Amino acid sequence: MSIDKVTREEWDKLEELKKTNKVDLVNKPPHYQGKIECIDLIKDRVGSNNFPAYLEGNIWKYLYRHKDKDSNIQCLEKAQWYLNALIKHYEEL
Repeated sequence: MSIDKVTREEWDKLEELKKTNKVDLVNKPPHYQGKIECIDLIKDRVGSNNFPAYLEGNIWKYLYRHKDKDSNIQCLEKAQWYLNALIKHYEEL
């Protein structure tokens, strides 16, 4: 499901789940869940050699914008998630 197609009721439900800590928006965001993990699809599409650049770009993106967001800690946690994914990628080589 695209986040652009979420109804107001679905968004409100997500907000309520966030308040009760049942949704992990850093490690398992529901808008990226499907038959396969979105990150795995991206790795498959960009290829193993280009995957580190994708991860690095996301690290920079979240570091860059964390100061301008209300959820600055969440942005830093996402940057950390992508950094951990980059480390894992190199460990698996």
